[in-house]
Amino acid sequence: MIKLLHLLLAALLVYVAYLQLNDPDPLFWAPLYLLAAAVPLLSVIKISKANTAILMGVSAGYCIAGMALTVSGSIEYLDHMATESIVQDMSPFKPYIEETREFVGTLFAFFVVLFYWLMTIKGWQPFKK
Repeated sequence: MIKLLHLLLAALLVYVAYLQLNDPDPLFWAPLYLLAAAVPLLSVIKISKANTAILMGVSAGYCIAGMALTVSGSIEYLDHMATESIVQDMSPFKPYIEETREFVGTLFAFFVVLFYWLMTIKGWQPFKK
């Protein structure tokens, strides 16, 4: 059952990476989500801790870079949150909406990597009875 959850999370991140192919800058965003998807996938495959730690470090660094690129747009969105929906179409006049979506997605990917880092490297076992 737990392996299925790992695989579903990896599949979700692969799907998000696929959606990024329609983005204006897919060469940055698609690999970010693919790297994050590899983390839960490798927890099922059980490769060495050293290789997993390297992948997690690269993926976390990539996520931090993505958040750094989009945090200013997310902060700007907070000023418009009452009048603008985050799910509306992209507009060149409202780049903060796309940046906010990218920030939230990257934050999700970062938390996935962090969760698996806590389980794999630090030995946290949230599913253990």
